[in-house]
Amino acid sequence: MSATETTIPTGTWAIDAVHSSVGFEVKHLGVSTFRGSFKDVSGSIETTNGAVSAIAGTIETASIHTIDGALSGHLQTPDFFDTEHYPQGHFRSTAVEDLGDGKLRVHGELELRGVTRHVDVDAQITGAGADPYGNERLGLSGSAVIDRTEFGISWNAPLPNGGLTVGEKVRLVLDVEAVKAAS
Repeated sequence: MSATETTIPTGTWAIDAVHSSVGFEVKHLGVSTFRGSFKDVSGSIETTNGAVSAIAGTIETASIHTIDGALSGHLQTPDFFDTEHYPQGHFRSTAVEDLGDGKLRVHGELELRGVTRHVDVDAQITGAGADPYGNERLGLSGSAVIDRTEFGISWNAPLPNGGLTVGEKVRLVLDVEAVKAAS
């Protein structure tokens, strides 16, 4: 069943952190794309009349994960996320546009390091239906590009060619599975 054929029940859906991911991609040394993720995520999706009407999510910034433990630790410092002073990041939709064929544009406010900025997330409903245990499930994937310096995440080091060690544009990538709350 495609996203366009899926009927989405009205209700509140809790993000299933075990089956969801929130990640990021950023240029490293101007030559490759570096990826990381947050392991501790939570949030909700509201649906009304068969459509997504609101989305909210939270990341625990100390749950940042890369394949290098030392780098993950550096990303928790004041150079980047400053997890001691800003333990969470938040997203809250302000409007959801249905673009047809399961595609959405989610307008919202992203807060990182105590700074809130408007962000548009291009999203896709990836499916909806019952699981083997009688729960209703909903899947969404999405991405957005932000400028990390607008959130006070500005650490960098110059390269000999005039470039920077870490790109300023960061692509946020999410794949979310949510479970409908009992009526």
